[in-house]
Amino acid sequence: MEMGIFDGVLLASDYDGTLRGSTLKVLDRDKEANRYFQDQGGAFVLTTGRSYAAFYRQARELPLDYPTLLSNGATFCEMDTGKTIFTHNLPLRATGDMAEVAASYPNVACETYYGEEIYCFQPNEHTQDHMKLVESSYIECPPEQMPTPWLKVLLEGERQDLAEIQKLILSRWGDFYECIFSSVNLLELTGKNVHKGAGVLEAAKHLGVAPEHVYCVGDNDNDLPMLRTARIGFAPEGSVAASRGERLEIVRDADHGCVENVIEILKERYQNR
Repeated sequence: MEMGIFDGVLLASDYDGTLRGSTLKVLDRDKEANRYFQDQGGAFVLTTGRSYAAFYRQARELPLDYPTLLSNGATFCEMDTGKTIFTHNLPLRATGDMAEVAASYPNVACETYYGEEIYCFQPNEHTQDHMKLVESSYIECPPEQMPTPWLKVLLEGERQDLAEIQKLILSRWGDFYECIFSSVNLLELTGKNVHKGAGVLEAAKHLGVAPEHVYCVGDNDNDLPMLRTARIGFAPEGSVAASRGERLEIVRDADHGCVENVIEILKERYQNR
């Protein structure tokens, strides 16, 4: 059988702000490039902070031959069957820790992810905006009534409050959690050493791809761990990730074929090997 250009190559791409731009649609040119990449033997792994419940509708519209890395690297899942390849839950102590945070910051919402459900305490306008973005819904209840273990926590509020919470969590409970922004008003909490970087490397190992053939593209702070672990990390022009002073290759933004641009670059790199 003839070898494809991208045999043994993995491209991990963020979704919101990278594959999907301001129109809230994935461009046909990116879908076509993705299909070409996979037809040529490449492993395209979508990486997102979204849960299974918040992404399965969108996944049906994409050419995804490989499992998806969900909840900021906490779980690797086949979107068509729901089969989980690996999962890393938050420690059970998260219930009490988040109850303490919520009591100190009554204006900050606390979303938790359990199985295919999203739960929320103290929902606010940022919660409604997030639900609209992910086209999903939540069950409202206090942290102590939410089923456990959680895959991740999403804290939603004003940037100043979230920055204070991030500092509090990392200073008091940094041995238990990763805590990183995914947008101005969203702060993500996963278990220690659970992030997109670790998730991509674990996914690559599962798929039999060597680390030196792993490439990543993403636009925000929660993408930086995987961009740092990649052979080459790519960031869309004008993105938060592109502004962080990291050693990244800048590509077109999500409204102008970001993923297509990355695949063009990888084709030049691999077509004559």
